Amino acid sequence: MRNFLFLMFVLTVMSYNVNAQTTAPVALKVTGKVADIVTAKPIEYASVVLLKQADSSMVTGAYTTPAGTFTLNNIAPGIYILRITFMGYEKLEKAIRVTEGKNTLAGTLRLQSAGKVLNAVEIKAEKPAFSMQIDRQVFDAGNMINAEGGTGTDILKNIPSVDVDIDDNITLRGKSVTIYVDGKPSPFGDAKTALQMIPAESIDRVEVINNPSAKFEANGSGGIINIVLKKDKAFGYNVMFNAGGATRGEANGSVNASLRMRRFNFFGNYNGRYENVNGSGFSSRQNLVADSSHTSFFTQSSKNENTNSNNGGRFGFDYFLDDHNTFTISQGINRSRSDNEDNIYLNYMDEKKETLRYGNRNNNSNNYSSNNNTNLNYKHTFAKENQELTAYISYSGNKSNGNSGYNTQYHYKDTDTLPNADKQRNNSNNGNRFWNIQSDYTSPMGKKGKLEAGVKATMRHIDNNYIASLYDWSAKDYLVSSGLSNQYNYEEDIYGGYLNFANAIGNLGYQVGVRAEQSFLKGYSVTRDTTVNNRFFNLFPSVFLKYNLPKNQNQSLVFNYSTRIDRPNFDQLLPYINNSDPQNIRTGNPELQPALSHKFEVSYSVYYPKTNNYLSTSTYYAQTNDNIDRISTLDTISGVTTTKPMNLATQQNIGGNVSYSLNLSKWWKIWANLNLEYNKLTSITVNNENFSYGLNGNTQFRLPGRVSIELGGHFRSPRIQPQGTFKAMNGMDLGVRKEFLKNKGLVVALNISDILNTQQFSSHYETATFIQDYDRKRATRFIRLNVRYRFGKMDPNLFKKKKPQPEEEEKKEEEKPKEGTGRL
Repeated sequence: MRNFLFLMFVLTVMSYNVNAQTTAPVALKVTGKVADIVTAKPIEYASVVLLKQADSSMVTGAYTTPAGTFTLNNIAPGIYILRITFMGYEKLEKAIRVTEGKNTLAGTLRLQSAGKVLNAVEIKAEKPAFSMQIDRQVFDAGNMINAEGGTGTDILKNIPSVDVDIDDNITLRGKSVTIYVDGKPSPFGDAKTALQMIPAESIDRVEVINNPSAKFEANGSGGIINIVLKKDKAFGYNVMFNAGGATRGEANGSVNASLRMRRFNFFGNYNGRYENVNGSGFSSRQNLVADSSHTSFFTQSSKNENTNSNNGGRFGFDYFLDDHNTFTISQGINRSRSDNEDNIYLNYMDEKKETLRYGNRNNNSNNYSSNNNTNLNYKHTFAKENQELTAYISYSGNKSNGNSGYNTQYHYKDTDTLPNADKQRNNSNNGNRFWNIQSDYTSPMGKKGKLEAGVKATMRHIDNNYIASLYDWSAKDYLVSSGLSNQYNYEEDIYGGYLNFANAIGNLGYQVGVRAEQSFLKGYSVTRDTTVNNRFFNLFPSVFLKYNLPKNQNQSLVFNYSTRIDRPNFDQLLPYINNSDPQNIRTGNPELQPALSHKFEVSYSVYYPKTNNYLSTSTYYAQTNDNIDRISTLDTISGVTTTKPMNLATQQNIGGNVSYSLNLSKWWKIWANLNLEYNKLTSITVNNENFSYGLNGNTQFRLPGRVSIELGGHFRSPRIQPQGTFKAMNGMDLGVRKEFLKNKGLVVALNISDILNTQQFSSHYETATFIQDYDRKRATRFIRLNVRYRFGKMDPNLFKKKKPQPEEEEKKEEEKPKEGTGRL
């Protein structure tokens, strides 16, 4: 920790030294003022951007002062375009000429209020549903009508190459993924929990980074999904209420608000959600080697009811100390509760499929958790454009406790005597403390170059205490089971630093970087007196190349290479035994080692400015060594399978992807994505391969009366797993949205999820000792109604004291009684 803080100090000192060495002497200036065309009042914090007239590339930019003035420094002689923008006003562009040896005065630039033409401007400036950047794909969440009233998980179900299974676990191209929120790791733990806490309406866009550069932490072989939340830092206030319900027993509500006044920007949100979801499952297994009770076939059917509720929010403020320093403080809270009941019917059969015995099992559980997160951000911008230093510190504390009970009653074929039921009672208490500290520095180098450097530390401490008690019929009491109970302490400390350098040679842009990470993973099981003590040091190089075709700057060719790592997480290392399903036990594996991946990708994209159509194609290759996956083994005596994670094999993925956004007219657009992939697993014990494909798409209609309709669907063919395949998945959703009021402040949306009721999770296992098929279904077909209301006022002068206008002063003087005219 001491070394890490020293590195942060050195980096900060370096940033000031680089600035002192690279800042060019003051050259020519462009100055001016921005004001309202009607009131002539100055407009504070309007965006002023200077563009080259030849190619519209940005030279520099600034925000206006409280007096509406701006100054642009270090401008070379030439012809430029001044672009002025501010929320609530129409964009203004003005050509200017900068003459050698003479500063340029642009004069007063007067902005026209958008007024009644705001609707037309909104349609014209609508963000594309999909766009491609040098290192990521960007999807506009506001276009996803089908996700209205849902969570971040519902948003990701509409993203190509992203798989969301029946338990809401997230994978990208079949690999584990790291979830970021606003460019930083989510403070709410695992990806599933993080996404369920974010209302869909608060998400602005989703960035899918398949091959992250050295700037990002290296964990997660699938890449990073960055959830960018909506923000509003314009002067004034903005409030949004959201409420909805669904036929599957769901209710949700949220409120978001922001208030910007001079140097402060206050923001906050609070949301609550309740759902009651039913599900069912069925599995059938053939034991190729009969167990001691001569069981050759086994079936299991289940029905479950899950009730989940959570509420929480985030509150904070930005403080703009001056034009170069900004502080942000925020506090997040969340409380959640779940109650689950599962009823399982077990049937054991001989080789003739005649019942030997059967059983009924009831599982019930409840869990309560609380999460608190505190963030502190600092941002410093230098006089030199695009040079900045940021620092960030976050602390999260999570506590949870749960209770569960298992009760199983068996019935035997040859006797009417009921044996004593198997009873188990469990109690768990968990605590999680998570620190995240990082600092990043960015500085331009030369005309087109850029240097990035940063350091980061993440420190996680987890305490898990699980007590399992079995009912002893002779003692008539529950006795603690040392075999099933486990008290486990776990620490994970990761320290990293990176360097990135980007530049361009003609139309070829490049970025090269390297990241170093030192990891310490320590775990100790008090109950079993076993220890995990691993340390890893890894270097993660990355290379990005982007070539803009000379004859058409709207076309680009991108190549990238990066290395990633999958470190075993707490749940995988935990030496636990989960026997909630008596015939399919799950355990952890303290001996797991990290898995390293090498990823290559080449993509081509073209944008058609006249039609706003967009085409993106890519081909990729990834190889993961010592891939971590779960494997199941059958105990041929008891007939029970045990599933645990292992470093199984080398996994190779070769694929191609095509995405196309097509605007057929102003009111009709189509977007589709096709992904083709060849997958192969190779090891001494596991060999499996297949060809798979996935198709996502939607079409949107903008009808008269401000009504929008979206029809979306997805299909994914079978995908391999170490001992078989995950079967195909498909579904189709329909959404209708109606906008009301002049400013579209009221929005009502009706969604029908999984119209054909086809979404379910299915798998097929085939080993030397057993063959098993497994199907699970949840209530995925439902109707959701959601209402959203937004109001606010954006005005840079809203919170300023009004000064009397000259004509008002004259009027007051006229109304004053003159001397000698008053009555006695």
